[in-house]
Amino acid sequence: MTDLPPASEPAHEKPTPWWLWPHVLGLETPLVAVLWQRMLAHAHGIRLTPMLDAGLALACWVVCVAGRTLDAFSAKTAARPDPRHAFDHRHRCVVLLAVVPAALLALTWMALYVIPEGVMWQALGLSLLVMLHLATWPDQGGRGPRDFFIACAGLGGILLISLMPPPAGCRFVLSLILLGAMVLSLLRQIDIRLGRWLPEEFTAALIFALGCGTSTRFLGMPETIRDPVLECLLLTMLFACHLHGITGREKNTDRGHAPLMFGAAVFALAVRWLAGGGVLEHALRGPAQAVLGALALHMLVHRAGKHLSADACRVLADLALILPLPLAWL
Repeated sequence: MTDLPPASEPAHEKPTPWWLWPHVLGLETPLVAVLWQRMLAHAHGIRLTPMLDAGLALACWVVCVAGRTLDAFSAKTAARPDPRHAFDHRHRCVVLLAVVPAALLALTWMALYVIPEGVMWQALGLSLLVMLHLATWPDQGGRGPRDFFIACAGLGGILLISLMPPPAGCRFVLSLILLGAMVLSLLRQIDIRLGRWLPEEFTAALIFALGCGTSTRFLGMPETIRDPVLECLLLTMLFACHLHGITGREKNTDRGHAPLMFGAAVFALAVRWLAGGGVLEHALRGPAQAVLGALALHMLVHRAGKHLSADACRVLADLALILPLPLAWL
């Protein structure tokens, strides 16, 4: 796709404020991921090496920037006036042809020589879910190639999981998750109305939550999958509220957000109470407290968002995910 003709470009672009540059460059997502990974490590009493933080940050940044840059190739996205979309559209070729390949080479080196083998296998399995996600919700493109890509990625993921070192039960659960993602992705392509029941924000939140807990799941070596699953659901519901609120603000709609917030708060309260009472692992207590604090701040930002710009609302929503993290230390 060629660049838009000069006549269609705005004669004068407003300068980007300093506080918006982390969002324009895609730095807020890696920061949130690393800080939540650190909080989970503290909750489980695990000491992480700095390279695990670097690997997670770089992986999140690559996924975020690659998805945004692919989205920038659509004419609809290029016409949006906000600084992020303008930046993505202007630098899309450089990012895809130079920056992303260099970052992928760095990630490959980390996976082969730095990251523990168990974390590497989990990251590879998660990368297949990311590819399914990116293939399922594109702005444009034919359905046939996407279906073929989804099928190949899913079958390749099942073969990869079968070679992983975790126990057979863990591999079976991972295979079921991947098969479920494949089925939902294919159904999403067959009937676009499924998007009303499976919004993009929920799958993105699940993938992000899985990524934040990758290192702690491996290094913590849980005896059962119950507590890791509950912890993942806890983070998924928080991140889903975050993304759903941002999307609703951009589309000027509040549909379904209040029930989602209420369900997430009830679930977090239940996990906090059960962990404090010894029914669940005590390590879940800190994350539940951080999630409750983040939900409370998110509600304040969501209410104030009607009087703020979309960019300011997004930045404050990101801060609402970070500021309550010290609650996990209480």
